[in-house]
Amino acid sequence: MKECDSTSTVDKAIRVLLTLAQENEEIGTTCLGRQLNIHKATVSRLLLKLAEHEFVYKNKETGKYWLGPAIYQLAMTMADVNFNDVLHLARTHIDELRDTLQETVTLEIWLGNSTVPTYSALSQHPLKVELPPGEILPLHTAAGAKAILSCIHAERVDMLLKGELAQVTPNTITDKTLFRQRLVEYNKQGYATDDEELHLGISAVAVPIFNSIRQPIAAIVVLMPSSRFGQKLEPSLISKLKKKAGVIGTEMMKRGIRY
Repeated sequence: MKECDSTSTVDKAIRVLLTLAQENEEIGTTCLGRQLNIHKATVSRLLLKLAEHEFVYKNKETGKYWLGPAIYQLAMTMADVNFNDVLHLARTHIDELRDTLQETVTLEIWLGNSTVPTYSALSQHPLKVELPPGEILPLHTAAGAKAILSCIHAERVDMLLKGELAQVTPNTITDKTLFRQRLVEYNKQGYATDDEELHLGISAVAVPIFNSIRQPIAAIVVLMPSSRFGQKLEPSLISKLKKKAGVIGTEMMKRGIRY
C-alpha cells in the first residue's frame, strides 16, 4: 500500500485521532489504515504509543480502538475555560435583553449533544418563567436546542436523535420527519420556538449564537407564559434577539474566545 505524502509521525498521529473522533465509534487498525492510506503496521505502532498516554483506548474484546480518557480531560479543560468566558461575556447582554423585553432571558450553551441553561435574567413580571440552571434539556423540545440543531449538518442531527422522541407534553413533536421539517423552517427564519413542548403553560423563542467559523455554540432564549407568547412573538422581538446574538459572537471573536 502506498502511503500518503506526509511522513511526519506527529501528523499521522493527529490524523488518527481526528478520524477516530469523526467516526464516533470504535474502529480497527485495518479500517483505519485504509481510510488514512497509511500502512496497517504504522497505524498499529501509532495506536500503541497513543494508548500508552491514554489518548486512545483499546477494547480488549473487539481489538478496536477509540478515543481515550486523556482526550476527554483535555476537552473538558478547554470547554470549562471557554464556557466561563462565554458566560462572562454574555451576562450583560442577557440582562439588557431582559430589561428591554420584560421577560425572562436565558443563555443556553451547547455541550456537544445537549444544551444547558447556564444563566437566566429573570423577568420582574409577577407571572414569570424560571428554569433551574444546569438542567440538561431535551433536544427535540427546548427552543435553544432546536435553534442550534437547525444550524447543524443533517447527519449529525440524525446521530443525536437516535431512538424515539419522548412525548414530554401533548404538544411535543415525536415524529422525526416532521421534526426535521421544522428544523429546516427554523434555519430559514433564523429562530426556533417551543410552543408548550417542554412545559405546559410555558413558551419560548430562541436564536443561535455563532462562533468565528459559523458554528452554533449557544442560544439566547426568551421564556414567557404562553398567555403572552402570541402577542410578543413579532418581528421586532426576533430582530432584537438576532442583533444581540451577533454582538456576542463578534465580541467572542475579538477577544479570541473559541468554543
